[in-house]
Amino acid sequence: MIRKILSKGMFMSLLLDENMLPAAPAASAAVKNGSMQTFKTDVAEESKKRTVLAYFTSSAVEKDRFFPLLEKYVNLANGKAVLVRFVVEDCQPLAAQLGIRSVPTTMIFAKGALVDGFAGEISESQLKQVMQALIGKEALSLDELLKKADETLQNGDADAALGQYAAVLEKDEANPAAFAGMIRCFIKLKQFDAAQDMADGLDASVKSPELTAAKAALKIAIENQNAPAVDKAAEKLKQNPDDLQARFDYAVALFAADNPEAAIDELITIFKTDRDWNNDAARQELFKIFTSLGNSNPVTVAGRRKLSSLLFS
Repeated sequence: MIRKILSKGMFMSLLLDENMLPAAPAASAAVKNGSMQTFKTDVAEESKKRTVLAYFTSSAVEKDRFFPLLEKYVNLANGKAVLVRFVVEDCQPLAAQLGIRSVPTTMIFAKGALVDGFAGEISESQLKQVMQALIGKEALSLDELLKKADETLQNGDADAALGQYAAVLEKDEANPAAFAGMIRCFIKLKQFDAAQDMADGLDASVKSPELTAAKAALKIAIENQNAPAVDKAAEKLKQNPDDLQARFDYAVALFAADNPEAAIDELITIFKTDRDWNNDAARQELFKIFTSLGNSNPVTVAGRRKLSSLLFS
């Protein structure tokens, strides 16, 4: 599914590496093709256990735009719903019995009975409301999965987090927060080419503040990939505390070592000492860090406050 969101020619070989990401199933267990012979089992009987969406389409439809949206929300239901696709040409008596007059038509069954349905396509927000009413709001949320992946990454296990973000994309193939998380995982693993391929290959429709921040983090990580070790940079600064270049190098080393707060403090010190040093390098580096962390990040908020106090003092 991830492949659909990447621009042509930009799909990463890494995402095909079974050693890096969990293998996707050949077909979703929550999505199947139905027929006249299987309707009783796949829909009537199955709906006594969970919600069933019976989707009627035509073999004449070249590109079905609505089915992938239904599939997305059924997969988000975490086993509480199933989607069964019927081709009307192959089951005309059934379609007539259900009153199917146009395609696509979606019939919703629950507790062994028809409970809802609609003809044509509806918006994603409308479909989400329908599904939430049927199976509950929490079942359609990826927040917990994303939160778990974020925590795993914050705890330093980028490999495990990578798989967790990929699991989110299996349920929502255009989730920008998951792509942002994967980019940050690749940065953590110092797999900059993989991160850049993903960032460059994403469709323009996939966007969010988190993704913008992740791309900014990637840019600064690539720029600083040859940063000196923190201890060496610290020793050089200790020898000459007034050397602003040494302090700048120390700040870069700190940020590369995942210590943005300390890096910001060093850059603030440079700016406080000489605002125009090296063509305003300290302030520009601060803005890069703020963007890469995201505007809502507490470290960014605190850093901007410190910088503002100097700018307007």
